[in-house]
Amino acid sequence: MEIVFSEAMHRHLDRMLAASEERGAALLLQHDPISNRFLVQEAVIAEDGDRLHASATEITFAPQFLVRVTRLAHSSGRSLALMHSHPPGFLEFSGTDDRTEAGLVDFLRDRNPRGFSFSLVLCDGRILARRIGADEGLPVRIVGPRVTLMRERTGAPDMEQYDRQVRAFGSAGQNIVSNLKVALVGLGGTGSVAAQQLAHLGVRKFVLIDPDVLEETNLNRVVGTGPGSAGQAKIDTAAALITSIQPEASVQRVQRSVTAKEAIKALRTVDCVFMCTDSHVSRALLSEFSYQYLVPAFDIGVAINAREGKVEAVTGRTQMVGPGLPCLWCSQVLNAHRIREELMTEQQRAADPYFNEGGERQPAVISINSTMVSMAVTMFLGAFTAIPVEARWQSYDALSGKVRPLSAKSDKACGVCGEEGVLGCGPSKDLSLADPEGR
Repeated sequence: MEIVFSEAMHRHLDRMLAASEERGAALLLQHDPISNRFLVQEAVIAEDGDRLHASATEITFAPQFLVRVTRLAHSSGRSLALMHSHPPGFLEFSGTDDRTEAGLVDFLRDRNPRGFSFSLVLCDGRILARRIGADEGLPVRIVGPRVTLMRERTGAPDMEQYDRQVRAFGSAGQNIVSNLKVALVGLGGTGSVAAQQLAHLGVRKFVLIDPDVLEETNLNRVVGTGPGSAGQAKIDTAAALITSIQPEASVQRVQRSVTAKEAIKALRTVDCVFMCTDSHVSRALLSEFSYQYLVPAFDIGVAINAREGKVEAVTGRTQMVGPGLPCLWCSQVLNAHRIREELMTEQQRAADPYFNEGGERQPAVISINSTMVSMAVTMFLGAFTAIPVEARWQSYDALSGKVRPLSAKSDKACGVCGEEGVLGCGPSKDLSLADPEGR
């Protein structure tokens, strides 16, 4: 069980609850039963009339405020968390908190029997959480351009094995990396390289999603293949590569399209996603998924333009998407016409006069793939560890040798990352490009 905030929501609460006396708020959370994560979707700040009493060390919510927010939680099918601030330096639940919560257990259970109720303390920007009426603390995660885990996960790796990495981003950073669950969508030229690098970094839990088998033309650029690999499932080859590096690794294989129900169910359990696919449909779905479930993703793209044997351009891009960052639509990376084409059946394509994809194979070279994956994995380290990597969107021009940081702004009207988008909606909203047949 974990509570997940977007960075924007965390900043909003930190700002609104900052005062010389304790302040409070009610949070409405969407529960994802697959991952058992509670996604903070909405906050109701307790104003002056919503508090019976407030001092530098204590706050009492007014009955009418509790009735209002519990009714809102029940009517919307969400769980409820009561958050209050603590004075600087006092990051723990107090005896007053214990007594107050004991008196609320029955009330909250009766008012919202289908939902969970939590108590949260905000102090110096950090958050403590527990279920109301329980003593055990719960992990809290804040997801933005940087991902902050408020409580270290158990299962520390062998630090001696990763000594050189620990010297770069510390033992805490290595512990985070080694306890993350990472999804790789697409296990071809870029996905196989990402699998290799992440396994060497110490990632020990993987979800691999790809419906395809290897062809002879894949073998020049898919890491882990050999002369007899054609015909093997790409996810099987990648799994063998990972376990050759990390023998104890847990690898879940899903040989389906990422739009299938089985794949989306698996994605809901991970901590981040590497988008190693050239399909605009899968990129659009994964971009939407990232905001809906507060799971950051790293998109990787490579293009080699060649005509009549002459190379005209070799470019690549890698971009982090998720809370606090523009989605792939706002970054103008996705093409609606391409998505339409990719969703067509063969018969529809043949009958459509505007279809021009043609199925032509594009050039691909392992060195360019590896360059872009390395940039994405470094970006991943910047998001999850203390290593000070700030770039979250980069382009690469191989012919000139230039790497440029890029930027964009989220459109407030965007249906994915805008003010009325899907941020934190979780399973309450269907992914727009998911396949209802689960194919």
